[in-house]
Amino acid sequence: MPRARQPLTHGRGSVHYCNNAQYTKGVQMRKTTALTLIAKALTLPLRERMLWMLGDRERCGCEFAPELGVDPSVVSRHLAVLQRAGLISSRRDGARVLWTLTDPAILRVLEKLAGLVREREAVR
Repeated sequence: MPRARQPLTHGRGSVHYCNNAQYTKGVQMRKTTALTLIAKALTLPLRERMLWMLGDRERCGCEFAPELGVDPSVVSRHLAVLQRAGLISSRRDGARVLWTLTDPAILRVLEKLAGLVREREAVR
């Protein structure tokens, strides 16, 4: 007799089903870790570019849109993702919101990852 399909919830309430009870038990018990949040924050090249922009100095949120060629609302959403991941922080300066990296080591990690990608591409 086949096992009943068990629901898996992923993020924003979406539900998927899996017949493997051992697998589903493990997935349902896992919590989102800080590393997972960082990895998810780095999934889009736009966010990576935003981090590089913050590497040299603190920037106002209004500076990103023209340089990246995107709408300010898009910038706002991506800054929020990076902030939730703990990669950037903000402070108010009058009406402006200024953004900065939480740690300069973030750029060293990005450089290391970029080096690994280049090495892999050179092997191909």
